[in-house]
Amino acid sequence: MSNAEYTCFLNGELADSVSTKDRGFCYGHGLFETLRLVNGVAPLWDLHLSRLKSGAVRLGIAIDDQLLDQYCDQLVDVCPADGIMKIVITAGNGGRGYRTDVSLLPNYLLQWFPLTAYPFEYSQQGISLKLCRHQLPNAPSLAGIKHLNRLDQVLARAEWGDDYPEGLMLNQQGHVVEGVSSNLFYRRGEQWCTPRLDQCGVAGVMRQYLLDELLPGLSISVLIEAISLDELLSVDELFLCNSVVGIWPVLSLENHTVWSLGEETRLIQQQLHQVLPCYG
Repeated sequence: MSNAEYTCFLNGELADSVSTKDRGFCYGHGLFETLRLVNGVAPLWDLHLSRLKSGAVRLGIAIDDQLLDQYCDQLVDVCPADGIMKIVITAGNGGRGYRTDVSLLPNYLLQWFPLTAYPFEYSQQGISLKLCRHQLPNAPSLAGIKHLNRLDQVLARAEWGDDYPEGLMLNQQGHVVEGVSSNLFYRRGEQWCTPRLDQCGVAGVMRQYLLDELLPGLSISVLIEAISLDELLSVDELFLCNSVVGIWPVLSLENHTVWSLGEETRLIQQQLHQVLPCYG
């Protein structure tokens, strides 16, 4: 299926449907990546690919690197240079039952969407968060990867309409984990921190880029820790990030507390924009 607002290829062929036997459709047995395209290039491609491959190993899906490159190039060649590319890889088409046939070949579903036009003030003036009632269950064997089962995020996002740009999710022990579609960093005193993701949550590509490259380049160390909601309410600065929007400062959590748009958050935003101008 291809038009000005959406293009989809399944295993290299234009498509608008998947098989009813696809294990991603039947069981959520698969992974996905959502990449921002700028002039036909994904700025954080290496990190996306690394997470995709790591998750595939954990789910027992054998990715063909050459096929994946071929299908990505195919999509980029026929779509506008700027937008969103979504890569979905499933375990393939199988029969009834949970057991995976090791002879199955993965399915590669690639889609292009236009970039969502979020208000400019989200990045410049900050946002308010919704505190989600739905909590993430602990599942260490799935923690960090971007598997296809996103029902927790679906249920959390159903809790509000257009009154908040993003929601904050906790686990069932009351620890802060992530946004519905983002990760978070916060500053307490002189120390920047980010929540642990070893029990649940998605290890975002932008989060990884900040941890591995951008923040060390600013001589900023980051502590990865478990943090309760009460502890989060007392931090000095807070921002959310993902690989589509970059960084959004957070100014409030419903009626629970307010934070300032701090100078250090601005510094990190400016450095990100300098290195990757698409996140300005």
